[in-house]
Amino acid sequence: MARRQPDIALPNDRVLTVVTGALPAAFVPGWLLCLREWYGWDVRVCVTHAAARLVSCEALAAASGNPVLGPDWRPGTGRVDHREAADWPDAVLVVPATANWIAKYAHGITDSLALAATAFTTAPVVVAPSLGPLAERPAIRRNLRTLQEDGVHVVPTGTGVSAHSGIRESGAMPSIDAVLETLSRVTATDREASR
Repeated sequence: MARRQPDIALPNDRVLTVVTGALPAAFVPGWLLCLREWYGWDVRVCVTHAAARLVSCEALAAASGNPVLGPDWRPGTGRVDHREAADWPDAVLVVPATANWIAKYAHGITDSLALAATAFTTAPVVVAPSLGPLAERPAIRRNLRTLQEDGVHVVPTGTGVSAHSGIRESGAMPSIDAVLETLSRVTATDREASR
């Protein structure tokens, strides 16, 4: 049976993917190839320092077809990297989102190119947390609620095999299907609102 992707209409077919430093960052090149093949989207990637230690910027550039932004600003270019990154996309996917990144984003901290780009964007933001057992901690749950109250679309975590214990646990990064279903709902709601 052929795989059916959710219907997602983006005005300019542009998606910024923010990658943070959780182990599932290693899966992101495959996700990027899927987004390009399934939807024909123009995909750009912005990485944190921790993400760049888990997945090579070269692999992300090859999979996205674009240069990778970050982890640092490039002041010598004469451009404002985070503002250009924020203005460019129709949607932002944060895949995976660590507890650290979520906490900073929820509290308006913009001490990295990835956080600043996400904070400045007016595009819908879909966050795919990768938290493991931290997903049940009160502080983490508070931060996720804050993001949702601020209009950020948080995809519920799934279950997965822990790199630490080798056993299945909750709090794992959601699947690409769950992330795309969330983005589909967001874009459908936006289309209805603009009518």
